[in-house]
Amino acid sequence: MPWKRYRFYTCEEDYRPVIFPPSGPWWCTGYTGDDWERAIIAAYLPEGEDIRKYWPEAEDIEFEGRDSIQFTDRFPKPKWWTGNE
Repeated sequence: MPWKRYRFYTCEEDYRPVIFPPSGPWWCTGYTGDDWERAIIAAYLPEGEDIRKYWPEAEDIEFEGRDSIQFTDRFPKPKWWTGNE
């Protein structure tokens, strides 16, 4: 299945997706600004799915196409993720 790997900023106070679980895994990777104004999120979604469905307040969205989800030490497989990737 083709995926998109997103990186974007969202509200610091509650950075969780508005619909859970989303169609792919996600992680909060840090915060921006001296006052931790915004959370930095990395997320995978299937090709064609809109990131704003889960994070309507997402800003400065970057993405790249991927053939599969790549879990690493920094981005481990979330316990709630039941996908096959």
